[in-house]
Amino acid sequence: MIRKASKSQQRSRNSSLRYGLEELKFLRSWNDLKNLYRKMVYLIPRTMGALDRAKTVPPSLQIEPTNNCNARCICCSTARSSRLRGYMDFDLFRRIIDEAAQVGVQRVHLYLHGEPLLHPQIVEMISYIKLRNLAVNLTTNGMLLDKEKAEAILHSSVNSADHVIFSILGCSREVHESIMTKVNHDKVVANISSFMELRTRLGVNGPVIETMFYTMPENEHEEEKYSKYWRGKVDHARLGGRISEAFARYKGSTITPRKQTCKNLWERMTIFWNGDVTLCCQDVDGDWLLGNLKNNSIREIWNCEQLLSVRKIHRERRFPEFPFCYNCDM
Repeated sequence: MIRKASKSQQRSRNSSLRYGLEELKFLRSWNDLKNLYRKMVYLIPRTMGALDRAKTVPPSLQIEPTNNCNARCICCSTARSSRLRGYMDFDLFRRIIDEAAQVGVQRVHLYLHGEPLLHPQIVEMISYIKLRNLAVNLTTNGMLLDKEKAEAILHSSVNSADHVIFSILGCSREVHESIMTKVNHDKVVANISSFMELRTRLGVNGPVIETMFYTMPENEHEEEKYSKYWRGKVDHARLGGRISEAFARYKGSTITPRKQTCKNLWERMTIFWNGDVTLCCQDVDGDWLLGNLKNNSIREIWNCEQLLSVRKIHRERRFPEFPFCYNCDM
């Protein structure tokens, strides 16, 4: 029996098709073709719900350069987190990347709970990821990406495998600044425009530059306006779905119980700035730690009994047995 795709699944698939088509302009060499192939090999199974669950190492790492932030987004839990604030030591970062390259990790997401551009060695981090032939994704609110930092990133050996994503939670100044408080809308828009122009002027074939808009009650009326404004101004103007429920426990709201398996359990390893590895990005306070990369290997933690048991719960859809995941809609 063939099940008809839901509206959300169909929308996701259409978005993936558009995403692939928009990437064709980066095909200048054989390496660019390989980069696109690797992205689509990852993206298509994710969209179709056909993840490879037999991997003994994570396909990607999500590394937190810092959990400090220069913004206060109303939908974000960072400001409410009880964890100690800090910045990842570069020697620890280098050790993690060396091991990641050795065991077969493909991509590093250089962000988590905080603004990555606050890290004083963020450009060196990007450069080191590229030195070890890994792809990098960096998500930022855009406030700190001035011309000097933008030029440094563009000179860090980035290419079409890499992505810089700007979180834009409002199309108008009023909505953007009311949701992402302490962010200056005009400055962010100018920084993105400058980054695009600088990439063209320097003739660098990457990184792919995106905007990301997550919908919530406060901005849902601007979703279409956002798409029309940013499409064509950046490489991808993406819609990331709704996040009101994802952070509902911090707003005292009701969360819809989980019904689907979580992709993150098979896709990425989540690493705090101090080397602690947690179950996933939703563990803001570090209540579900699996180990620390100062003392444990990537492969060891990825295959630890604790994580294997959570994956088993998800495969068998026994979500009520694990409230942390059951009360999450990510």
